[in-house]
Amino acid sequence: MEHSKPLKIFVADDDPDDREFLRFLFRKNEHFELMGCFSSSAEVMDEIVEKANIPDILLLDMYMPMMTGTEVLAELIAQNTAPKLFTFIISGTINEAEKEKFSNNPNVKFLLKPTTLEEINDLPGIILENLNHRNNTKV
Repeated sequence: MEHSKPLKIFVADDDPDDREFLRFLFRKNEHFELMGCFSSSAEVMDEIVEKANIPDILLLDMYMPMMTGTEVLAELIAQNTAPKLFTFIISGTINEAEKEKFSNNPNVKFLLKPTTLEEINDLPGIILENLNHRNNTKV
């Protein structure tokens, strides 16, 4: 199944430089429509839970103030707010204990945060590969 429309994506990262890189990256990629770029977990929760604005993909920084990326995700799951939301948790290191909590959820992937320009540029392709693998479709 080919996707004719770009995938709607939210990005949440408390680091302004990382947010700016990710904003630029997803705005220039035809496969994605950047619907929101947030600096905190509270902003993400407000947009998804309160405003019911649900993207196709949520890219969450693991370590943000107030709530970590996995805490945001756990709350969204507990509230059954976005059952089809595909979530990528990114971090400089993978917390195996946190990863294990979501090991049975096919809609959750943990990725190392890109640190080089090449890795940053590869991120949209990695996300698309994961979606294709999950859905056995071509995006």
